[in-house]
Amino acid sequence: MNIQPYRYMLGALLLISTFPAMAQDTLQLAEAVKLGLENNFDIRIVRNSVEVAENNYSYRNAGFLPSLNANAAITKEIQDTQQSFLDGREQNANNAASTNIGTSATLDWTIFDGTRMFIEYEQLGVLRKAEATSAEITIENTIAQISNAFYTVILEKAQMDVLEESLELSEERVQIAKTKYEVGRVSKLEYLAAQVDYNEDKSALIRQQEIFYTAKVNLNTLISLPPDHDFLVPGQIDPNLELEKESLQNSVLESNPNLLLAWQTQNLAYLEMKALKTDYYPTVALNAGYSYNSLEAEAGFVFLRRSNGAFYGLTGTWTIFDRFNRKREVQNALVQVETTELEIERIKQSLLADLERSYINYLNSVNLFQLEQQNLEIAKENAQIALERYRLGNSNALELREAQINAVQAESRLINAVYSTKIAEIELLRLSGQILSNA
Repeated sequence: MNIQPYRYMLGALLLISTFPAMAQDTLQLAEAVKLGLENNFDIRIVRNSVEVAENNYSYRNAGFLPSLNANAAITKEIQDTQQSFLDGREQNANNAASTNIGTSATLDWTIFDGTRMFIEYEQLGVLRKAEATSAEITIENTIAQISNAFYTVILEKAQMDVLEESLELSEERVQIAKTKYEVGRVSKLEYLAAQVDYNEDKSALIRQQEIFYTAKVNLNTLISLPPDHDFLVPGQIDPNLELEKESLQNSVLESNPNLLLAWQTQNLAYLEMKALKTDYYPTVALNAGYSYNSLEAEAGFVFLRRSNGAFYGLTGTWTIFDRFNRKREVQNALVQVETTELEIERIKQSLLADLERSYINYLNSVNLFQLEQQNLEIAKENAQIALERYRLGNSNALELREAQINAVQAESRLINAVYSTKIAEIELLRLSGQILSNA
Protein backbone atom coordinates (compact mmCIF):
# COMPACT_ATOMS: atom_id res chain seq x y z
CA MET A 1 0.00 0.00 0.00
CA ASN A 2 1.43 3.34 -1.01
CA ILE A 3 1.51 5.63 1.99
CA GLN A 4 3.56 8.51 0.62
CA PRO A 5 0.57 10.69 -0.34
CA TYR A 6 -0.73 10.16 3.18
CA ARG A 7 2.47 11.36 4.80
CA TYR A 8 2.50 14.63 2.87
CA MET A 9 -1.19 15.28 3.47
CA LEU A 10 -1.05 14.36 7.16
CA GLY A 11 1.90 16.65 7.71
CA ALA A 12 -0.20 19.53 6.45
CA LEU A 13 -3.30 18.49 8.40
CA LEU A 14 -1.89 17.77 11.82
CA LEU A 15 0.96 20.25 12.08
CA ILE A 16 0.84 21.80 15.54
CA SER A 17 2.67 25.12 15.72
CA THR A 18 6.09 23.91 14.64
CA PHE A 19 8.09 26.91 15.72
CA PRO A 20 6.62 27.25 19.24
CA ALA A 21 7.24 23.53 19.75
CA MET A 22 10.94 24.13 19.26
CA ALA A 23 11.00 26.25 22.39
CA GLN A 24 9.30 23.63 24.61
CA ASP A 25 9.66 19.94 25.27
CA THR A 26 7.42 17.74 23.14
CA LEU A 27 6.14 14.61 24.85
CA GLN A 28 6.76 11.54 22.69
CA LEU A 29 4.83 8.29 23.02
CA ALA A 30 7.94 6.37 24.12
CA GLU A 31 8.49 8.86 26.94
CA ALA A 32 4.83 8.69 28.00
CA VAL A 33 5.00 4.88 28.09
CA LYS A 34 8.25 5.01 30.07
CA LEU A 35 6.66 7.33 32.63
CA GLY A 36 3.63 5.04 32.81
CA LEU A 37 5.75 1.93 33.36
CA GLU A 38 7.64 3.69 36.15
CA ASN A 39 4.80 5.53 37.89
CA ASN A 40 1.43 3.99 37.05
CA PHE A 41 -0.12 2.70 40.28
CA ASP A 42 -1.65 -0.45 38.73
CA ILE A 43 1.74 -1.48 37.36
CA ARG A 44 3.49 -0.80 40.66
CA ILE A 45 0.92 -2.96 42.47
CA VAL A 46 1.31 -5.95 40.13
CA ARG A 47 5.09 -5.68 40.38
CA ASN A 48 4.75 -6.15 44.13
CA SER A 49 2.69 -9.29 43.47
CA VAL A 50 5.44 -10.58 41.17
CA GLU A 51 8.03 -9.91 43.89
CA VAL A 52 5.97 -11.92 46.40
CA ALA A 53 5.78 -14.83 43.93
CA GLU A 54 9.54 -14.63 43.40
CA ASN A 55 10.11 -14.78 47.15
CA ASN A 56 7.80 -17.79 47.48
CA TYR A 57 9.62 -19.77 44.78
CA SER A 58 12.14 -21.66 46.90
CA TYR A 59 12.94 -25.17 48.11
CA ARG A 60 12.38 -24.13 51.70
CA ASN A 61 8.85 -23.01 50.91
CA ALA A 62 8.12 -26.32 49.21
CA GLY A 63 9.03 -28.31 52.32
CA PHE A 64 12.47 -29.63 51.34
CA LEU A 65 14.26 -28.26 54.39
CA PRO A 66 13.79 -29.33 58.02
CA SER A 67 12.33 -27.20 60.77
CA LEU A 68 14.28 -26.57 63.97
CA ASN A 69 12.53 -25.27 67.07
CA ALA A 70 13.98 -24.28 70.44
CA ASN A 71 11.93 -24.06 73.64
CA ALA A 72 12.82 -22.84 77.11
CA ALA A 73 10.73 -22.47 80.23
CA ILE A 74 11.32 -21.69 83.90
CA THR A 75 8.64 -22.10 86.55
CA LYS A 76 8.85 -21.07 90.18
CA GLU A 77 6.33 -22.10 92.84
CA ILE A 78 5.88 -21.30 96.53
CA GLN A 79 3.50 -23.66 98.37
CA ASP A 80 2.55 -24.89 101.79
CA THR A 81 2.74 -28.69 101.79
CA GLN A 82 1.61 -31.41 104.19
CA GLN A 83 2.60 -35.02 103.56
CA SER A 84 1.65 -38.17 105.56
CA PHE A 85 3.52 -41.43 105.00
CA LEU A 86 2.37 -45.02 105.53
CA ASP A 87 4.82 -45.53 108.39
CA GLY A 88 3.17 -42.71 110.30
CA ARG A 89 5.72 -40.02 109.58
CA GLU A 90 4.56 -36.57 108.57
CA GLN A 91 6.33 -33.79 106.76
CA ASN A 92 5.09 -30.24 106.70
CA ALA A 93 6.62 -27.24 104.94
CA ASN A 94 5.47 -23.67 104.74
CA ASN A 95 6.46 -21.40 101.87
CA ALA A 96 8.35 -24.26 100.22
CA ALA A 97 9.91 -23.04 96.97
CA SER A 98 10.44 -25.12 93.84
CA THR A 99 12.14 -24.22 90.58
CA ASN A 100 11.59 -26.15 87.34
CA ILE A 101 13.83 -25.33 84.35
CA GLY A 102 13.31 -26.99 80.99
CA THR A 103 14.94 -26.41 77.59
CA SER A 104 14.78 -28.37 74.37
CA ALA A 105 15.62 -28.19 70.69
CA THR A 106 13.76 -30.36 68.21
CA LEU A 107 14.41 -31.07 64.54
CA ASP A 108 11.58 -32.27 62.27
CA TRP A 109 12.41 -33.25 58.70
CA THR A 110 9.98 -34.84 56.28
CA ILE A 111 12.13 -37.13 54.14
CA PHE A 112 9.33 -38.71 52.12
CA ASP A 113 5.81 -37.46 51.41
CA GLY A 114 4.96 -39.24 48.20
CA THR A 115 6.94 -36.62 46.18
CA ARG A 116 4.48 -33.88 47.17
CA MET A 117 7.33 -31.47 47.97
CA PHE A 118 8.67 -31.79 44.41
CA ILE A 119 5.22 -31.10 42.99
CA GLU A 120 4.73 -28.10 45.29
CA TYR A 121 8.07 -26.68 44.18
CA GLU A 122 6.95 -27.03 40.57
CA GLN A 123 3.64 -25.34 41.48
CA LEU A 124 5.51 -22.40 42.99
CA GLY A 125 7.45 -22.06 39.73
CA VAL A 126 4.24 -22.01 37.70
CA LEU A 127 2.68 -19.51 40.11
CA ARG A 128 5.71 -17.28 39.63
CA LYS A 129 5.24 -17.42 35.86
CA ALA A 130 1.51 -16.82 36.23
CA GLU A 131 2.10 -13.70 38.33
CA ALA A 132 4.58 -12.45 35.74
CA THR A 133 2.01 -13.09 33.00
CA SER A 134 -0.69 -11.29 34.98
CA ALA A 135 1.70 -8.38 35.35
CA GLU A 136 2.31 -8.47 31.60
CA ILE A 137 -1.44 -8.26 30.98
CA THR A 138 -1.69 -5.20 33.22
CA ILE A 139 1.36 -3.62 31.59
CA GLU A 140 0.07 -4.22 28.05
CA ASN A 141 -3.40 -2.91 28.92
CA THR A 142 -1.84 0.16 30.50
CA ILE A 143 0.38 0.77 27.48
CA ALA A 144 -2.72 0.53 25.26
CA GLN A 145 -4.55 3.02 27.49
CA ILE A 146 -1.58 5.41 27.46
CA SER A 147 -1.25 5.09 23.68
CA ASN A 148 -4.96 5.73 23.16
CA ALA A 149 -4.86 8.73 25.49
CA PHE A 150 -1.70 10.06 23.81
CA TYR A 151 -3.21 9.92 20.33
CA THR A 152 -6.48 11.33 21.66
CA VAL A 153 -4.55 14.43 22.71
CA ILE A 154 -3.12 14.71 19.19
CA LEU A 155 -6.60 14.19 17.72
CA GLU A 156 -8.21 16.87 19.88
CA LYS A 157 -5.35 19.29 19.17
CA ALA A 158 -5.76 18.68 15.44
CA GLN A 159 -9.51 19.23 15.71
CA MET A 160 -8.80 22.45 17.57
CA ASP A 161 -6.47 23.57 14.77
CA VAL A 162 -9.21 22.89 12.22
CA LEU A 163 -11.65 25.05 14.18
CA GLU A 164 -9.03 27.78 14.48
CA GLU A 165 -8.62 27.72 10.69
CA SER A 166 -12.38 27.90 10.31
CA LEU A 167 -12.53 30.82 12.74
CA GLU A 168 -9.91 32.67 10.73
CA LEU A 169 -12.00 32.18 7.59
CA SER A 170 -15.09 33.40 9.44
CA GLU A 171 -13.18 36.43 10.64
CA GLU A 172 -12.11 37.19 7.10
CA ARG A 173 -15.71 36.84 5.98
CA VAL A 174 -16.81 39.33 8.69
CA GLN A 175 -14.25 41.83 7.47
CA ILE A 176 -15.37 41.41 3.87
CA ALA A 177 -19.05 41.72 4.84
CA LYS A 178 -18.28 44.78 6.95
CA THR A 179 -16.44 46.46 4.09
CA LYS A 180 -19.26 45.69 1.67
CA TYR A 181 -21.86 46.96 4.15
CA GLU A 182 -19.97 50.18 4.72
CA VAL A 183 -19.85 50.90 0.99
CA GLY A 184 -23.47 49.90 0.59
CA ARG A 185 -22.97 46.75 -1.49
CA VAL A 186 -24.74 44.44 1.01
CA SER A 187 -27.38 44.87 3.67
CA LYS A 188 -26.67 44.96 7.39
CA LEU A 189 -28.45 41.62 7.65
CA GLU A 190 -25.62 39.88 5.78
CA TYR A 191 -23.02 41.61 7.95
CA LEU A 192 -24.82 40.49 11.12
CA ALA A 193 -25.17 36.95 9.75
CA ALA A 194 -21.40 36.84 9.26
CA GLN A 195 -20.88 37.93 12.86
CA VAL A 196 -23.32 35.25 14.10
CA ASP A 197 -21.42 32.56 12.18
CA TYR A 198 -18.14 33.90 13.56
CA ASN A 199 -19.47 33.69 17.13
CA GLU A 200 -20.74 30.16 16.47
CA ASP A 201 -17.29 29.09 15.27
CA LYS A 202 -15.67 30.76 18.27
CA SER A 203 -18.04 28.92 20.62
CA ALA A 204 -17.16 25.61 18.94
CA LEU A 205 -13.46 26.40 19.39
CA ILE A 206 -13.94 27.13 23.11
CA ARG A 207 -15.73 23.81 23.59
CA GLN A 208 -12.97 22.01 21.70
CA GLN A 209 -10.32 23.67 23.87
CA GLU A 210 -12.04 22.18 26.91
CA ILE A 211 -12.09 18.73 25.29
CA PHE A 212 -8.39 19.09 24.46
CA TYR A 213 -7.54 20.07 28.04
CA THR A 214 -9.53 17.11 29.42
CA ALA A 215 -7.65 14.74 27.11
CA LYS A 216 -4.35 16.05 28.51
CA VAL A 217 -5.59 15.56 32.08
CA ASN A 218 -6.54 11.96 31.25
CA LEU A 219 -3.07 11.26 29.87
CA ASN A 220 -1.38 12.88 32.88
CA THR A 221 -3.44 10.65 35.17
CA LEU A 222 -2.35 7.48 33.38
CA ILE A 223 1.34 8.38 33.60
CA SER A 224 0.98 9.66 37.19
CA LEU A 225 1.83 13.29 36.51
CA PRO A 226 0.00 16.26 38.07
CA PRO A 227 -3.34 16.82 36.29
CA ASP A 228 -2.38 20.36 35.28
CA HIS A 229 1.04 19.35 33.91
CA ASP A 230 1.38 21.01 30.51
CA PHE A 231 3.12 19.49 27.52
CA LEU A 232 3.22 19.56 23.74
CA VAL A 233 2.56 16.57 21.49
CA PRO A 234 3.86 15.63 18.04
CA GLY A 235 2.08 17.08 15.07
CA GLN A 236 1.08 13.85 13.35
CA ILE A 237 -0.10 10.31 13.83
CA ASP A 238 1.73 7.56 11.95
CA PRO A 239 -0.42 4.40 11.79
CA ASN A 240 0.81 1.21 10.20
CA LEU A 241 -1.31 0.72 7.09
CA GLU A 242 0.02 -2.74 6.20
CA LEU A 243 -0.95 -5.06 9.07
CA GLU A 244 -1.72 -8.60 7.90
CA LYS A 245 -4.53 -10.63 9.39
CA GLU A 246 -2.88 -14.07 9.15
CA SER A 247 0.27 -12.89 10.93
CA LEU A 248 -1.82 -11.30 13.66
CA GLN A 249 -3.85 -14.50 14.16
CA ASN A 250 -0.70 -16.58 14.57
CA SER A 251 0.67 -14.09 17.07
CA VAL A 252 -2.58 -14.14 19.07
CA LEU A 253 -2.42 -17.92 19.48
CA GLU A 254 1.27 -17.83 20.40
CA SER A 255 1.78 -14.66 22.40
CA ASN A 256 -1.45 -13.30 23.85
CA PRO A 257 -0.80 -13.12 27.62
CA ASN A 258 -4.41 -13.98 28.51
CA LEU A 259 -4.03 -17.25 26.62
CA LEU A 260 -0.62 -17.85 28.21
CA LEU A 261 -2.17 -17.33 31.64
CA ALA A 262 -4.92 -19.85 30.81
CA TRP A 263 -2.28 -22.44 29.88
CA GLN A 264 -0.45 -21.77 33.15
CA THR A 265 -3.72 -22.12 35.07
CA GLN A 266 -4.26 -25.48 33.38
CA ASN A 267 -0.77 -26.56 34.41
CA LEU A 268 -1.52 -25.59 38.01
CA ALA A 269 -4.72 -27.63 37.95
CA TYR A 270 -2.81 -30.64 36.64
CA LEU A 271 -0.14 -30.27 39.33
CA GLU A 272 -2.82 -29.98 42.01
CA MET A 273 -4.26 -33.29 40.84
CA LYS A 274 -0.80 -34.87 41.08
CA ALA A 275 -0.31 -33.44 44.56
CA LEU A 276 -3.60 -34.93 45.75
CA LYS A 277 -2.53 -38.37 44.48
CA THR A 278 0.51 -38.27 46.78
CA ASP A 279 -1.86 -38.63 49.74
CA TYR A 280 -2.13 -42.33 48.83
CA TYR A 281 1.49 -42.77 49.99
CA PRO A 282 2.83 -42.74 53.54
CA THR A 283 4.75 -39.85 55.05
CA VAL A 284 8.09 -40.48 56.75
CA ALA A 285 9.70 -37.87 58.97
CA LEU A 286 12.99 -37.74 60.86
CA ASN A 287 12.78 -36.44 64.42
CA ALA A 288 15.76 -35.47 66.56
CA GLY A 289 16.45 -33.16 69.45
CA TYR A 290 18.11 -32.40 72.73
CA SER A 291 16.53 -31.58 76.10
CA TYR A 292 17.62 -30.40 79.50
CA ASN A 293 15.45 -30.35 82.65
CA SER A 294 16.17 -29.28 86.20
CA LEU A 295 13.88 -29.45 89.25
CA GLU A 296 14.74 -28.05 92.65
CA ALA A 297 12.17 -28.44 95.45
CA GLU A 298 12.35 -27.62 99.17
CA ALA A 299 9.59 -30.13 99.90
CA GLY A 300 9.13 -33.64 98.57
CA PHE A 301 11.12 -36.81 98.17
CA VAL A 302 13.80 -35.35 95.87
CA PHE A 303 15.48 -32.03 96.52
CA LEU A 304 17.25 -31.85 93.12
CA ARG A 305 16.59 -33.69 89.91
CA ARG A 306 18.35 -33.00 86.61
CA SER A 307 18.21 -34.74 83.25
CA ASN A 308 19.61 -34.02 79.81
CA GLY A 309 20.18 -35.91 76.61
CA ALA A 310 19.47 -36.32 72.92
CA PHE A 311 16.71 -38.20 71.19
CA TYR A 312 16.08 -39.24 67.61
CA GLY A 313 13.78 -41.42 65.60
CA LEU A 314 11.53 -41.88 62.59
CA THR A 315 7.83 -41.21 62.37
CA GLY A 316 5.66 -42.81 59.73
CA THR A 317 2.10 -41.81 58.94
CA TRP A 318 -0.18 -43.57 56.49
CA THR A 319 -3.86 -42.91 56.17
CA ILE A 320 -5.39 -46.28 55.37
CA PHE A 321 -9.00 -45.20 54.96
CA ASP A 322 -10.45 -41.68 54.87
CA ARG A 323 -14.04 -42.36 53.79
CA PHE A 324 -12.96 -42.09 50.12
CA ASN A 325 -12.24 -38.37 50.47
CA ARG A 326 -8.97 -38.67 48.53
CA LYS A 327 -10.72 -40.37 45.64
CA ARG A 328 -13.35 -37.62 45.57
CA GLU A 329 -10.70 -34.87 45.66
CA VAL A 330 -8.74 -36.46 42.80
CA GLN A 331 -11.89 -36.81 40.71
CA ASN A 332 -12.76 -33.16 41.33
CA ALA A 333 -9.22 -32.15 40.39
CA LEU A 334 -9.56 -34.08 37.12
CA VAL A 335 -12.79 -32.22 36.38
CA GLN A 336 -10.96 -28.95 37.09
CA VAL A 337 -8.28 -29.89 34.55
CA GLU A 338 -10.99 -30.51 31.96
CA THR A 339 -12.57 -27.16 32.89
CA THR A 340 -9.29 -25.35 32.22
CA GLU A 341 -9.12 -27.02 28.80
CA LEU A 342 -12.57 -25.64 28.00
CA GLU A 343 -11.51 -22.24 29.32
CA ILE A 344 -8.51 -22.24 26.98
CA GLU A 345 -10.74 -22.94 24.00
CA ARG A 346 -13.19 -20.26 25.12
CA ILE A 347 -10.41 -17.68 25.38
CA LYS A 348 -9.06 -18.67 21.96
CA GLN A 349 -12.46 -18.22 20.37
CA SER A 350 -13.02 -14.90 22.13
CA LEU A 351 -9.60 -13.55 21.15
CA LEU A 352 -10.00 -14.53 17.51
CA ALA A 353 -13.45 -12.91 17.46
CA ASP A 354 -12.02 -9.72 18.97
CA LEU A 355 -9.24 -9.80 16.40
CA GLU A 356 -11.73 -10.22 13.56
CA ARG A 357 -13.79 -7.24 14.74
CA SER A 358 -10.73 -5.07 15.29
CA TYR A 359 -9.26 -5.98 11.91
CA ILE A 360 -12.50 -5.10 10.11
CA ASN A 361 -12.48 -1.79 11.96
CA TYR A 362 -8.86 -1.31 10.95
CA LEU A 363 -9.54 -1.97 7.24
CA ASN A 364 -12.57 0.31 7.24
CA SER A 365 -10.54 3.08 8.86
CA VAL A 366 -7.80 2.72 6.24
CA ASN A 367 -10.38 2.85 3.43
CA LEU A 368 -12.08 5.87 4.99
CA PHE A 369 -8.74 7.60 5.31
CA GLN A 370 -8.04 7.17 1.59
CA LEU A 371 -11.54 8.36 0.70
CA GLU A 372 -11.40 11.38 3.01
CA GLN A 373 -8.06 12.40 1.53
CA GLN A 374 -9.80 12.93 -1.81
CA ASN A 375 -12.81 14.60 -0.19
CA LEU A 376 -10.60 17.05 1.68
CA GLU A 377 -8.75 18.12 -1.45
CA ILE A 378 -12.07 18.83 -3.18
CA ALA A 379 -13.62 20.54 -0.14
CA LYS A 380 -10.61 22.82 0.45
CA GLU A 381 -10.51 23.80 -3.20
CA ASN A 382 -14.25 24.47 -3.16
CA ALA A 383 -13.94 26.61 -0.01
CA GLN A 384 -11.13 28.66 -1.55
CA ILE A 385 -13.13 29.25 -4.74
CA ALA A 386 -16.21 30.20 -2.71
CA LEU A 387 -14.18 32.73 -0.71
CA GLU A 388 -12.81 34.34 -3.86
CA ARG A 389 -16.27 34.45 -5.43
CA TYR A 390 -17.68 36.04 -2.27
CA ARG A 391 -14.84 38.58 -2.17
CA LEU A 392 -15.58 39.53 -5.79
CA GLY A 393 -19.31 39.63 -5.17
CA ASN A 394 -20.11 36.66 -7.42
CA SER A 395 -21.63 34.52 -4.65
CA ASN A 396 -23.64 35.00 -1.48
CA ALA A 397 -22.84 34.33 2.19
CA LEU A 398 -24.87 31.13 2.25
CA GLU A 399 -22.75 29.57 -0.49
CA LEU A 400 -19.55 30.57 1.30
CA ARG A 401 -20.78 29.25 4.65
CA GLU A 402 -21.78 25.92 3.14
CA ALA A 403 -18.38 25.54 1.48
CA GLN A 404 -16.69 26.45 4.75
CA ILE A 405 -18.69 23.88 6.73
CA ASN A 406 -17.97 21.20 4.11
CA ALA A 407 -14.23 21.87 4.34
CA VAL A 408 -14.25 21.73 8.14
CA GLN A 409 -16.25 18.50 8.18
CA ALA A 410 -14.01 16.91 5.54
CA GLU A 411 -10.87 17.79 7.46
CA SER A 412 -12.41 16.56 10.70
CA ARG A 413 -13.44 13.27 9.10
CA LEU A 414 -9.93 12.75 7.75
CA ILE A 415 -8.38 13.40 11.14
CA ASN A 416 -10.84 10.98 12.74
CA ALA A 417 -10.05 8.35 10.09
CA VAL A 418 -6.33 8.64 10.83
CA TYR A 419 -7.01 8.44 14.56
CA SER A 420 -9.37 5.45 14.18
CA THR A 421 -6.74 3.63 12.13
CA LYS A 422 -4.14 4.14 14.85
CA ILE A 423 -6.50 3.08 17.65
CA ALA A 424 -7.43 -0.07 15.71
CA GLU A 425 -3.73 -0.76 15.19
CA ILE A 426 -3.08 -0.43 18.94
CA GLU A 427 -5.88 -2.87 19.71
CA LEU A 428 -4.56 -5.38 17.16
CA LEU A 429 -1.08 -5.15 18.67
CA ARG A 430 -2.52 -5.63 22.16
CA LEU A 431 -4.52 -8.70 21.15
CA SER A 432 -1.51 -10.23 19.38
CA GLY A 433 0.79 -9.64 22.36
CA GLN A 434 3.03 -7.28 20.39
CA ILE A 435 2.20 -3.93 21.95
CA LEU A 436 5.04 -4.04 24.47
CA SER A 437 7.65 -4.62 21.77
CA ASN A 438 6.14 -1.89 19.58
CA ALA A 439 5.73 0.72 22.32
